[in-house]
Amino acid sequence: MKYGKELLVSIAICTLILAFTQFAPATEDEQSSEINVTVGSSMMIDLTPASFTWEGGEAIDPGATGAVKQAQIENIGSVNITTLWFNVSQPTSNPYGTGTASNYESSNFLWIARETGNYYAVDRLEFNETRSLIYLKDPDGNSPPNSTKWAYGRFRNASQEWFWMFDKTGDTCVSNDFYIGDVAHTQTTTGTVDFSGAGVNDLTANPASAFRYGSLTDSGDGWCYADIIIGNQGGGLNYTIAVDNTTLDRVRWSHWNTDLPGSGTFVESFYSGTLYPGNSTVANITIHLSYGVKEGALGSGELFVIASDA
Repeated sequence: MKYGKELLVSIAICTLILAFTQFAPATEDEQSSEINVTVGSSMMIDLTPASFTWEGGEAIDPGATGAVKQAQIENIGSVNITTLWFNVSQPTSNPYGTGTASNYESSNFLWIARETGNYYAVDRLEFNETRSLIYLKDPDGNSPPNSTKWAYGRFRNASQEWFWMFDKTGDTCVSNDFYIGDVAHTQTTTGTVDFSGAGVNDLTANPASAFRYGSLTDSGDGWCYADIIIGNQGGGLNYTIAVDNTTLDRVRWSHWNTDLPGSGTFVESFYSGTLYPGNSTVANITIHLSYGVKEGALGSGELFVIASDA
């Protein structure tokens, strides 16, 4: 019996060895090829989505702010992006008082913010008032303002609007004064309408008086410009303004458009840093619809994002 047990054990061991030998992998061989790719230098960005709409259930009433939407700006090229800024299309003539919704350009009401921070108009175009405002008083004490000497209008921001005027003596804005009221006109508040008193001679001072004023500088390409602080949100919002020195009938208010005439310091890049290929940033966008806009579908506008590696 002793030998019988040993035999059984030996057979089991042999069977196990045969099983491993039967399923051993076949002999293999391999070769490799080296892969080399050179990527060309290409500046490319993608703005998504391709369109933004506020209509239907998101229709906006005059004086209101639209729902916030987000734009993804992605570096889809091969070079690092160091700065991003925005531009928008603008109306060619004053749409207010025309009674035609399509005369208003949607992009002129566009306000943009970083993921955290204040909303600013990209490059809002405002026209002189074509109908005299009898409740305004110019710096010389005339009410309504003397339209021969003074051009005037308003900077509209949803339910708030600030009155401004500038001296166009000599048919120029160069070195002439620009005035801005510190208190906004609203549906319930008159705001600053008298520019004949004692104002502050500093357009970049935080709003603290009835109005402020300061000299406009020649941009050298048909515009006058100045840095300006307006309103009282966060101590005031920073803009650079540009006055058309040819027509003397329009003023641009910009914060994100580096292509604004002049060398104002309150226009800044929306993004500054290193946006590597394949990475992205986000912009919050909304509509600040002013009072006095005709009901219906406004004329479509365009938002441009501009990238630089400089």
